Amino acid sequence: MPFFKRNDNISIFYLDEGPQEAQAVLLIPGITCDLHDWHWQVPFLLEHGFRVITPDPRGQGRSSAPAPTPGIKSYPGPDADPSIIDYYPQTAAQDFIALLQDLNIKSVILIAHSVGAAVAYHLASVRPDLTQAMVILDPLHSVPAATADKYLTDPTKVLQNLVMLFGPALYPPTVPAWYNTWISRRAAQGDTGVILARCSACLGDPQIGRREVSVAQHDGKIQCSRLTLGNSEFWVSTERSHLSPSTELDEVGLVEDSGHWFFQLKSEEVNERLKKWFIKIGVLSDC
Repeated sequence: MPFFKRNDNISIFYLDEGPQEAQAVLLIPGITCDLHDWHWQVPFLLEHGFRVITPDPRGQGRSSAPAPTPGIKSYPGPDADPSIIDYYPQTAAQDFIALLQDLNIKSVILIAHSVGAAVAYHLASVRPDLTQAMVILDPLHSVPAATADKYLTDPTKVLQNLVMLFGPALYPPTVPAWYNTWISRRAAQGDTGVILARCSACLGDPQIGRREVSVAQHDGKIQCSRLTLGNSEFWVSTERSHLSPSTELDEVGLVEDSGHWFFQLKSEEVNERLKKWFIKIGVLSDC
C-alpha cells in the first residue's frame, strides 16, 4: 500500500487513482475522519476522467499519529524541525504540498470538508500556482471567535462542547440512526490526544479555524474559483458575508436536511452540482 514518507515521524497513507496525466483532485476529510469519507465522490470523479488523490491526513486513518510535542502553542512554520510534532492545518497543508510534488502534480482541485477546509484554504493561499479550484463543504471557519473563546478553548471540555454546540446540526433527526452510529464509532477509534491537539490547533487563539482569523489571512489571497456548499446558512456564512469572491465563477449553496456529511447522504445531488460547476469553470466538458 502507498505511503508517502514526509519525515522520520510522519508517513501519509494515500490512494492515487485515475489517469496520471489527467486533472488531479485532492480530497481532504475532516477531523476524526479518513479517506473512506469520499467513497461517494470517488467513482463520480473517476468516471469523469479525473486523477483522484485520497490521503489520510497526519493523525487520521492509516497515516502516522505520534503524540504531539508538548508546549506547542502556535504553528511552528513550514521549515520547523521534523522532530516537532504538531497537528496544525497549515502543517497538514505542507504535508499535502510535499505529497503532490512527489507525485509530480502541477495542478490540483481541492475538495475539503469541515476541518479539512482550513487545510485547503492554507494550501491555496500559499500555493496559488498549484491550486486550480476549491470545493469547500461545511467549512470549519464558520465558527466565530466569540464562540471559540467561550466554549472551545478548555481542552477538558472542548469535545463535549463541540457536541453541545453543533450536535443537532451534525446529526439531525433526518439522518438514519445507523449512519450516526457509524460516524460516532469511527470517531471513537481516534487518538484522543491527537484529536484534542487538532481542536486546539484549529480553534485556539489565534488559529485559522476561527472566522475572523481565516478572513484576515485569506481574504483577497485566494486566486482560484470556489464552490462552497453547506448544510445550513451557518456553514456558508463566512463565504457569503465575510470573504470576498475569488472570481466571477464562485458559487455558494445549500444541501439541507442531511447533516454535516451531506455529501455522503445526498451524494447524487452533490455530485450533480459538482459536475455542473466543473463544466462552468472549464475543467470538465459538457459533451
